Formats: sequence, structure tokens, C-alpha cells
Amino acid sequence: MYYLFRIFYAMASLKILSKLWPLVYYLDFFRKKIVFKNLNIAFPEKPKKEKVKIAKNTYKNFLTFFEDTIDFKKHPEKLDEIDVIGEEYILKALNSDRPIILVTAHFGNWEIAPKVIYRRYKKPMAVIMREIENPKINKFFKKIRGDENIKLINKKGSSREIVKSLLREKRILGILIDQNTNSSTAVKVNFFIPDTPFNPAVSKLAKSINAVVIPGFSYKKDGKYVIEFKDIREFTKNDTVEGFTQWQADVIEDMIKKHPDQYYWFHNRWKRTKK
Repeated sequence: MYYLFRIFYAMASLKILSKLWPLVYYLDFFRKKIVFKNLNIAFPEKPKKEKVKIAKNTYKNFLTFFEDTIDFKKHPEKLDEIDVIGEEYILKALNSDRPIILVTAHFGNWEIAPKVIYRRYKKPMAVIMREIENPKINKFFKKIRGDENIKLINKKGSSREIVKSLLREKRILGILIDQNTNSSTAVKVNFFIPDTPFNPAVSKLAKSINAVVIPGFSYKKDGKYVIEFKDIREFTKNDTVEGFTQWQADVIEDMIKKHPDQYYWFHNRWKRTKK
């Protein structure tokens, strides 16, 4: 697996990987089934031709995102060229003098947002990540994702480190919350379809430490990367964990509907949902 990954990395470094997307699309018999299963759930009203177009662009986009992630690592000055939409919202969060949680999804190129936030606003980040089973590949992605200004927190057993990062180290905490979650801890929300299990961790954390939550997404718009922030929200006495989590699901769903081919449809998102 590692040597295959090295081949992919070499092709991505030379920017030829994304040109092979038709080959990957037509030879991927396993994940492609999941992609179309998800698209049929999310967009039952769309004709098959349009869903095929979204699926093909999804493969092309994510091979391109991998190339771009490597390129940004080699040439970090290019991050300064990324435009920010809704900058007033991130400035509002920074000026609140409260812990900040950045909510995002497997959408666009989610790897670059922490780097842009630090370079532009000089605010260190902490990002919750899932360890990759292959140790060599895991080591590679840690180098791509983290540095002294971007702390990586293992998803398993991370509670104490999360609180330390937010309260003591004054970092922005970045969390991807869109994928399937443990049914025993999940909150049921309407995420394209009713009764979708959704991770309530951000809602519970915001309630417990009086944090502000800001949705943010890094993606390509008209061929150029942008980072788009949405308005911040705090957990008030009138909020519930269910309602606060539904708000996060709504924001993510809205972004996906606007740019469906930039979402990570490869994950079996609704495997625990009765359809």
C-alpha cells in the first residue's frame, strides 16, 4: 500500500495525477457504488445524467486537491493568494475573546484552511484528525497537515488535549463533523434525509466551555481557491444540543447543494440511516 501511495504522490507532485481521473473513475468498482448511492439519497430529483457528471467531477476534483495540497506545502506563499469570503465573521470570532471552534466538512480542500487562518490572522490552530493505519502514510500526512502552529490531535482519546488547546493554548479548534458517527452518541438530524446520525461533539463542547462556533469551508470557485466563513453562533440558554447540531448540518448541506462535486461522496455516509 505504501509503495502504491508513493507512486500516487510522485504523479501528484508532477501534476499528472488529476489527468488520470477517467482511469480512476472507471476502474473504481467499490467506491463508485458508494458515490452513486450517496448521490441518489442526497439528490433523488436530479436526472441520472447530472449525477454522473457530479460523480466524474468529484473524482477529478479530489485528485486535483491532492496535487494542490502538495503544491501548497512546497510553496506556502501561494496560500496568501487565497481570497476570503465572509471575513467579517472570522474577525468577529477573533474579537470575541472566547474559545473558537471551526466547524467544517470533507468539502473542497479542507487541508488548507488551518494554514491560511494562521498565515492571515496569526492564530494557531489545533485540528482533530483520524490516524491512518499505515504508519508511513500516516507520517506523511502529519507532515502535510501540521507544524508548530497547527497542532494535530488524535481523534481517539482527545478530550483533555482539546480543552487544553482551546483554553490554555488559545488555539482555534478545527473539526470535520460531516461523516457517519457512532449511533450510541449521535444526534438524529435532517441532513438531506431525516434521522441522519450526526456528531454532537461541537454542540456539547460549545455549551460546556462557552465557545463561539464558526463554519468555514475552503474550496474552488471559478477555478480559484477561496475560504468562506459563515456567521458565528454561540450556545445560549435557549439552545438544545439537537437544535445546535441541526444548525451545523444545515450549513454543511447548503454548501454541498451549491457545489455538489466538491463534496467527499466516497464515504458511506448513510449506512446507519433507515431510508
